[in-house]
Amino acid sequence: MTEAEWMVCDDSSSMWDFMQGKASGRKLRLFGCACCRRVWELMPNVFCTRAVVFAEFTADGRCATDELYRLSDGIESALRSDAYWDEVDQYFAALAAWRVSSKDYLHMTAEAAAVAIAVHRSDEDYHPKRATEGKAQADLIRDIFGNPFRPATFDPSWLTSTVTALAAQMYDSRDFSAMPILADALQDAGCTSDDILNHCRGDGPHVRGCWVVDLVLGKE
Repeated sequence: MTEAEWMVCDDSSSMWDFMQGKASGRKLRLFGCACCRRVWELMPNVFCTRAVVFAEFTADGRCATDELYRLSDGIESALRSDAYWDEVDQYFAALAAWRVSSKDYLHMTAEAAAVAIAVHRSDEDYHPKRATEGKAQADLIRDIFGNPFRPATFDPSWLTSTVTALAAQMYDSRDFSAMPILADALQDAGCTSDDILNHCRGDGPHVRGCWVVDLVLGKE
């Protein structure tokens, strides 16, 4: 994959494959969690949403992996017993929650989430909805991983109390509406990086793992 292809790619699976060996396990799992949060309302029960939350905690080292895998095993048992087959969209949302919290199937999370959205309200055409979700997931990858061909450098002198407070508040709350304000604060602190400032002021989306917020907070 070239830089030009990366910037316009609509296939999250090929982008995921490209990032293998180049990205931390934390960022890969947070991408899966971001995909799951796009089908949050389709999750069949709190057991599934809790697995996504625990996956986020595990990515940040705030939850032991054995706790996460216990939740994953519970969802797997329900999937095998057909407990979630009442609604196909809910089944695939649960499948996404299982995959993002599993040991071996994290890489398949995005596909399950995309199918959940595509089959929701089955009277609508599957393929356009699936393609639209693929584009949305590609945008999530670019938000989390940035441009791997030209990694941005970050000057520690830009880390004012305002900059770090804004980034921490957005990360903890999952509300990234203050990204343009973060851009202003970074610029006031001396940041001249067009990549960083334009990302903050762009249309998004922005999620946990956003590469600019991670740079501010010192997360890998």
